[in-house]
Amino acid sequence: MLRRRAAVVLVLPVLAVIAQIAACSDDPGDAATNVPSGTDSGVDQVAIGVDAGDASTTPPPLGKGDPCRGQPLPVDEHFAAAGLCARLVSAPISGLRQISFAPNGDMFGQSSGGRIFLFRDADEDGFFTKSEIHEWADTGSNGNNAHVDVVGGFVYAGFESGVKRFAYDPNTLVGGPPQNVVVNQPAGGHSKRTVHVYDGFLYVHSGSAANATHHGGDGQSDYDTTRSLIKRFDLSKLTPGTPFDWDEGEPFTVGLRNANGFTRNEITKKHYGVVNGLDQQQYAGVDVHNDNPGEQIVELAAGKKYGYPFCFTAQRIVTDAGVVAPGTQLVNVSYGNNPHDDVWCAANSSPPVSFVQAHSAPLDITFFDKQPTGALPEKWRGGAFIALHGSWNRSPPTGYKVVWQPFNADGTSPMPTSTNETTTFPYEVVFGGGTVAGGAEDKPWAWSSESAGEAPRPAGVAVGPIDGALYVASDVDGLVYRIGTAK
Repeated sequence: MLRRRAAVVLVLPVLAVIAQIAACSDDPGDAATNVPSGTDSGVDQVAIGVDAGDASTTPPPLGKGDPCRGQPLPVDEHFAAAGLCARLVSAPISGLRQISFAPNGDMFGQSSGGRIFLFRDADEDGFFTKSEIHEWADTGSNGNNAHVDVVGGFVYAGFESGVKRFAYDPNTLVGGPPQNVVVNQPAGGHSKRTVHVYDGFLYVHSGSAANATHHGGDGQSDYDTTRSLIKRFDLSKLTPGTPFDWDEGEPFTVGLRNANGFTRNEITKKHYGVVNGLDQQQYAGVDVHNDNPGEQIVELAAGKKYGYPFCFTAQRIVTDAGVVAPGTQLVNVSYGNNPHDDVWCAANSSPPVSFVQAHSAPLDITFFDKQPTGALPEKWRGGAFIALHGSWNRSPPTGYKVVWQPFNADGTSPMPTSTNETTTFPYEVVFGGGTVAGGAEDKPWAWSSESAGEAPRPAGVAVGPIDGALYVASDVDGLVYRIGTAK
């Protein structure tokens, strides 16, 4: 149920729509908060809408539809970047996590309980009502995203102990029967499963069992190849009816505490992820957790190693010698019997491409690369939108917003800078709490809840293949918002 302060008048049709869709709700939950050659068979939120090819010779098409369609939010209780509008565009799906698009404009979303929903705007009015949200399939547990592989003819989605897929037909509103693709993935802990298919390979995320752990136990000196990583499976070797065992997967990128969101930039063809970092961070006997570790933005590639659980990314560490350079890899003393030190971390843990504020809990990332023009500022093309969910482990709390992170043509991104007192980040706030006139604020979205607890806040981001607007999913009440250029 959407909640509002008494002083703010909500557009009445939204309440009616929310009342209608109670049957589509399931239980929320978020454990995360306590590239080879070949024909591309992966189509997701950043790889659709235009033909593949050289971005310099294949300009994006003009977007269709007014991005400001939908129910307006109160101007005194939300923030949208200058020149942009923010609209509520769906009835709720409780626990909705990440969202993605098929080339025809259908939107897919998965709930935390595992149910996959197809959003089809049949009347093209820009709002998904109850009758336009269809339960398409169900993995049964721990859902996070649904990846549409159009060429392969399947939708892939994770569940607590692996990955399932369902036959995909754009002309139907229900998926085919479930097929196990990966089984025996370790359960528990950070157990939301994010999956993507690119160039005939299935990429599967596995989070850590707890805050600072190794699957082999304390004191291990080598990187974990069972958890805290992204594995890759060659789908050409899959025999229907005989799923891959988790241990058969190639450890693609390791040392990732919880890379809950990852994707591919369709211009550079490089893969990137965002990582939820360690809680209660200490360094040299000092509690530094309020501003450490930096929540990593990493390039995912074969052989990459990003430190966890042995090392962490410095955001703002002040020593007698001055401020440690942001992005430096330092030893993590919260890992039991850690055999390594700062020298080892500098040599064996790759710095991230960049990072966002400690404990902002980035849950999803998507690039503005080949999607249509007209709905978002062209200065943002080539950069990434990141959903910052927010974490309990910082005072005051941070997150509760969507930011745009700049990326350079070579795939690099600016690093934040730190002083003795603060850290300055290169990102821009796109959408979140605050006011249109007064600016963005790190706080729960007031138009949905007055509490500072599990208020609706961003869990998924995607750019539409038809209109080129930014879509944002919030998880607890499960609403979807559209952000685009005000006409």
